[in-house]
Amino acid sequence: MQQTALILQSISRSVGTPVARGLARHAVRRTGLIVAIVVGECLLSGCHTSAIRASRLPTDLQAKVRNRSGVIDFTRFSTPGVSDSLISPRDLLKVTVASGHAEEKPLSVLVRVGNEGTATIPLIGSVHVAGMEAYDASQNIITAGVERGIFVQPYVTVEIESKAVRSITVLGAVNNPGVHELPYGNCSLVTALAAAGGLTTEAGTEVQIIRQPTLGLAENKHLSDTTHDKQGSEIQMAAYQTLNNFPSPKGATQHVGPQLHPPEIVYLDLTEALSNTFVDTRLGDRDIVKISTRSKEYIFVTGLVVRPGQFEMPIDQDVHLLDAIAMAGGQNSPVADKILVIRRKDKQSEPVIIKASLSKAKKNGLENIRLAAGDTISIEQTPATVVVDTFNRLFRVSLGLAGRTSVF
Repeated sequence: MQQTALILQSISRSVGTPVARGLARHAVRRTGLIVAIVVGECLLSGCHTSAIRASRLPTDLQAKVRNRSGVIDFTRFSTPGVSDSLISPRDLLKVTVASGHAEEKPLSVLVRVGNEGTATIPLIGSVHVAGMEAYDASQNIITAGVERGIFVQPYVTVEIESKAVRSITVLGAVNNPGVHELPYGNCSLVTALAAAGGLTTEAGTEVQIIRQPTLGLAENKHLSDTTHDKQGSEIQMAAYQTLNNFPSPKGATQHVGPQLHPPEIVYLDLTEALSNTFVDTRLGDRDIVKISTRSKEYIFVTGLVVRPGQFEMPIDQDVHLLDAIAMAGGQNSPVADKILVIRRKDKQSEPVIIKASLSKAKKNGLENIRLAAGDTISIEQTPATVVVDTFNRLFRVSLGLAGRTSVF
């Protein structure tokens, strides 16, 4: 107390004019009274509340490292791409077969490649063609025709009439939501997000995939056999489940066809899946992909700062104590040093008070603690800040009045 009074008195003596010195001495007396009041309140109420030192913060109370999910390496999810020149299941092929006899005209048909990768060629039968170039597929058909005794020296050409696609619906935090057609042989979460224009800045890391109903194994195998009309177009079969929903007349025997399985909903966290190479991100026809919106997280800065308020935490980097103070424009008192961080371990628990020092945080990394979402950071008033701030205000008033006084 005596040291503070001496410092303030020396400051008052340094003021040039008598009027200013008188006002400064008045400021010293008022400031001394304020210091006495502050010290008295501390002695009566106890300024040393129970708090944990930042440099000795237990592990269970330390903030977790934030996910570096701002830029996600989606290539880790991708499956090997399939060239458009390769034949894929469900592709429509134009196959022309010439027997080699002059009196026989070449036979040209449209053939749909089955799910198992084979195509049924007239006279020859089922031949595997998936994953091949058109030329290689034609050679495979020739070999099958000769080995099966159908032709002696046939000539076969294969053309890809149209590539099969899957319709995928992408919703949520993407730049171009909607229905997108993806190559049948290269349909994955990555290609779906690319077709939807990529993620927005508001995208979270949780993805919901709704896989559409599929037929059971027995029915699926049965329906995978390709059926064509005379023009080679595929015959579309009615939905058995829809037909089965109609009530049968009394006494009639109801035909039970293959039943569809219910939709499967899969939740996928992209950041966790990065370390798991067994995550299946392939998509089927009519699947729905929903990208969640990221929940914004905030910290609150109050007390002796220039701009107190709430501040959003960056998604892809940690925020430390000094970062939060910088967000609030820095401290507004040159002698401010005491910092309290109010943190809740969970919503039900009582808040934990963490005590830190601004000067120590600048020198000691343990004092400059990492912050968690929801933390409140307060630069506290102390007797020193009260004295200096009060004197500064009164000193500015003193100088203002002294400047208006005429000196004769």
